[in-house]
Amino acid sequence: MDGSADTPNGQPGRQFLVGAVGGEKIKRMMSLGNPKQAIVEFAQEGGLEIPASETIYGLLDSLGYTRWDIHNSVLESTVLAAQKQIQNANLSDEDHLRLLEQIRPYLSIKRLRHLPLMLMAQRPDLISDDIRMTIRANPNIYSHCSIGIKQELWKHDQDLFRQSVFSLIRAYSGSDELVSMAREMSGARAREFAVSHRKHGALIEIVHAVGSSLQLYMQMLGMVREELVEKNDPILGTLRSDIVVVMQQTGMAEVVKDDICLGLVRALDASILRQSIDEGCIDKLRIFFDGFGDDELPYGEIALIFSDPYARHVLAQYILAIMEEIAPNADVSSRYEDLDYPSLVLSIGLSAQKIINGNLKEFPKVNRNTKRKFFRTLVRFVEASQQRDQKARVRDQLGDTGKKPQISRAGSTPAVAIVSAPTVIEESGLRPTQEEIDILAGSELARQALYAYLLKRVTYMDLGMLNVWLPEVGKVVPSILELSNGQDALTSTLAHLDLAATPSSPRDPPSPPEILPSANLSAFELDAFVQSLITRVKETKGMALVILGSILQTGDSVVGDGASKIAAPFVLFLDQAAQARHCAHEQVVRLLAHLSNVLFAESAGVPDADVAEDKEGATSFIFKFAEYAAANYAVDPQHLPGLKKRYSELVSASPEQASGHRICASNCPNVAKFLE
Repeated sequence: MDGSADTPNGQPGRQFLVGAVGGEKIKRMMSLGNPKQAIVEFAQEGGLEIPASETIYGLLDSLGYTRWDIHNSVLESTVLAAQKQIQNANLSDEDHLRLLEQIRPYLSIKRLRHLPLMLMAQRPDLISDDIRMTIRANPNIYSHCSIGIKQELWKHDQDLFRQSVFSLIRAYSGSDELVSMAREMSGARAREFAVSHRKHGALIEIVHAVGSSLQLYMQMLGMVREELVEKNDPILGTLRSDIVVVMQQTGMAEVVKDDICLGLVRALDASILRQSIDEGCIDKLRIFFDGFGDDELPYGEIALIFSDPYARHVLAQYILAIMEEIAPNADVSSRYEDLDYPSLVLSIGLSAQKIINGNLKEFPKVNRNTKRKFFRTLVRFVEASQQRDQKARVRDQLGDTGKKPQISRAGSTPAVAIVSAPTVIEESGLRPTQEEIDILAGSELARQALYAYLLKRVTYMDLGMLNVWLPEVGKVVPSILELSNGQDALTSTLAHLDLAATPSSPRDPPSPPEILPSANLSAFELDAFVQSLITRVKETKGMALVILGSILQTGDSVVGDGASKIAAPFVLFLDQAAQARHCAHEQVVRLLAHLSNVLFAESAGVPDADVAEDKEGATSFIFKFAEYAAANYAVDPQHLPGLKKRYSELVSASPEQASGHRICASNCPNVAKFLE
């Protein structure tokens, strides 16, 4: 600033010849007179006021200190003193503005700009329009502003807020860690992640950006809705609820108390943390909806909240729980109507993009065929499962379960004869009709209920029921992903998987087929089901060996070389999913690493595994399937590091004693691509 300025007490002050202003002044003086004389005069007029400076300069000169050293040291001391004064200042509004005007020129000086920024941070509400424009125009100054100053700028500049916060929203929704957590549909890990995911740095940054400003809070919610409309990413529904909960937990409850969906978020959050919904939660949901007239309901916000995978997954479990209560009296039960309300709520979340994008003023109706036909069919399967589990319990009581799962070579005594009762691989004879499979292909609601059912069957080691349904889910993968060319988009699934057809020389794996944004939610749920399926297999003691036994029984085993043609439904489903989805590819490798660890528990430290009869055949399958996967399954370059990590884990699990079937770069040219 050129010219004089008043001091805080109102007295005339001296000129501040700092930075560019001082440089311009000395240039003018030198051009108008003797340059050397001009420098001397400038030093006298604008230099540092140091008592007895000539004597001190002479002493320091004799000690070898340059003027730069001296002035730099004085400047550091002065800045520290000014910084301390600003920190301790308790100024009136008038004095605050006067001081800010005096030190405002320092904004353009990198070494001093923190002083005016520090003062502004004390009272962001007193920042003038012209200072806001100065900061807005200079990214370097903006980047050094405190969050309080930025919030004040954002309140007056919505575009700037959008630029800053959209990047945070996308960092949250694009976090591989958060997405992986949300894909766990049920069980211990889902319960753990329901809490731990809210500690993620991306979420904390968003909460800090909003702060205590209701204006910024409402703008941010609008941006989340915009992003959902564009991408149909269900993680944005998680963000919507997370912000409410975390703001309440971090002392910002005053902001969210005006959120008309606060009661809805609270009711769902309690159930998510418990990983179960009860009648009490359903009553709270009804009370929430009853508090609005039809014209008053915030349809878009409600749909956004219900699109949260954590909420939808517990709703699917609740639907399954009702089916389990209906099943014993399926023919005469009057409780089928109890499925209507949770089905409606779940459908709202599944239709969030459509509701928000169309600004709809009504919720979608639940598909009649899903309720009347598919759900009733699924109840019959639940009934069959209950009868099967009861038989298993009777066998346990009779003492017929002394033997543990083992793997037998294909062609020898079937594994079913030597496994304990809860792991009997038997099928009830029930089969879904083509009409029911068509409903499954077109209804995400039907799939959500089926996913919950099948995951529970893993816990009961019911491979027979998995064998019935997994192939049907695999067949509808093109419909789930809305692929325009249908089944032709994926390699046609035959009656078996020929692992011997894997090329001996490495080839580039295929990219995942492109899908429309409208299919993103269903694609996410397919990924979630595959990941949760493998998690359940890992968590269920003995299930890995049951699956291996099934694979070897159905495989066309070559003596001494292990199974090469695999007809196991479990494997065929994974094959169909992994051709289209990178996540499923990762989960296949994750499963193979677990199978290796279980097979060779002595070296891998898995205490609950049993020694298999045909360890060499099982090892051959793992070896060949890994090569097949590396050559044929979808790879998304954006998520390549995670896939490489999975293959590294598989290599670590692959036992040294497997000789020619050791999974390593020299033995596996296709796997080797992911070990670089």
